[in-house]
Amino acid sequence: MKNTLLTTLIASLGLLAASSVYAQAPAKMLPLAAEAVVLTATVDSVDVKKRIVVLKDANGNFAQMNVAKSVNDLDKVKKGDLFVVEHAQAIAVGLVAVAKDVKPGVSGVRSVVISGKGSAKPFEETTDTVYATVKISTIDAKTRIVTFTLPSGEKQKVKVDPSVLGLEKFKAGDDVMVEFVDDTAIGFVTPKK
Repeated sequence: MKNTLLTTLIASLGLLAASSVYAQAPAKMLPLAAEAVVLTATVDSVDVKKRIVVLKDANGNFAQMNVAKSVNDLDKVKKGDLFVVEHAQAIAVGLVAVAKDVKPGVSGVRSVVISGKGSAKPFEETTDTVYATVKISTIDAKTRIVTFTLPSGEKQKVKVDPSVLGLEKFKAGDDVMVEFVDDTAIGFVTPKK
């Protein structure tokens, strides 16, 4: 288990405030690419009063986690439970070119935080969605790889899923709406016996 990644993801347990700016998304966004990572550790001990959970990874390494007061039902976590962090990122694109007068850039950000209360075990899920207008730099119709130029000037390559229809309607230089989704789910589960 990578300590820096786990530390970063665990730190998100303390984040509650999420600002929301709602943007108008295209009517139909279809997925282009997705990536998910799942990390697990076993609960070694729980101090509910101090809100401290000690975790043990598959290599026998221990890590102490301070659990935010916003995480409900910590008293339901027991030694031997699994701590699970699932992090997914996805990119989707609207199949309609944006209006000619729309400049590349972020048109909105939406953050949603869901915390379980009364569930079998505590969990929290944070989803950040960013809508942006980007320029298509290149399209390889044969491999279905599209390169976007982000507002920052950075290039992003994505493989377009075959289920996305209408790719042939686009060409290099077109501005399109993309949706970047960053989702992190953190929780505890009772292991299957």
